[in-house]
Amino acid sequence: MFTEITFENAQQALIESSLNQTVVVQFYSPSSPACEPISQQLAALAQQYPGQFALTRLNMDELAPLAAQLGVGQAPAILILQQGRPVDGTNDFSQATAVSDLIARHLPKPEDLALTAATGELEQGNVEAALTAARDAYAIDQQRSDIKFALIRALLENRKAEEAEQLLDSLPLEDQQADYQALRSQLELLQAAADSPEIRALEEQLAAAPDNLQLRLDLAIQYSQNGRNEEALESLFSMLKQNLDVLDGQVKKHFLDMLVTLNGEAIASTYRRQYYSLLY
Repeated sequence: MFTEITFENAQQALIESSLNQTVVVQFYSPSSPACEPISQQLAALAQQYPGQFALTRLNMDELAPLAAQLGVGQAPAILILQQGRPVDGTNDFSQATAVSDLIARHLPKPEDLALTAATGELEQGNVEAALTAARDAYAIDQQRSDIKFALIRALLENRKAEEAEQLLDSLPLEDQQADYQALRSQLELLQAAADSPEIRALEEQLAAAPDNLQLRLDLAIQYSQNGRNEEALESLFSMLKQNLDVLDGQVKKHFLDMLVTLNGEAIASTYRRQYYSLLY
């Protein structure tokens, strides 16, 4: 659990590692009884927050000159390193929560963890997992533009043009720079692809025969397959309002299948409530 600091690994374990991750350094002495409880607390926190910080320790009896370079003169003590330099620490353990309070100040926020996960999943091409993580981050903080951008990217990769457009439109002017323009272009390409020849042909046929329910169902299915979910759900629901068993239940089946596919999204919750209102 602990990485033991030596003169040989100090540069890598302390300075270089802290460029990418928070490093916690415990300064201890085997002869000091006060150090072991602190070690136990740090080990428990590392298990509680796996991967969120690197845990190291330095033996003051053997490496006092190295500790002095870091500004520590005696054990027990804890130092927090980030970006290659000390940012926090303590040698006052009179309070029972001193260790946990110190660590908590430097743990990543839940929204940052979710954002990092979303970005990583996008880079790996795991678009569904990326969307789930981006939604988690957005649920915690709906004001941060970096979270909005990550969610928009994930939505576009999942062909959810309508929701992506709503979020793009909500971005303030100061955020409408290069990233915004790139995402707007991606959205326009997705929207153009969603207006397929099959959809245009069905729309023309339906315009000529507006009472043809099979055409309306076929068009709704095409909308759904091209990411135009709100249009698809609205079309299907308008038929269900007239008859729940229209077209021998095919409309209801496709409508409920869409709700399952879109489970967790606001649009699914809205139409699920409206559907239940027809049942009861």
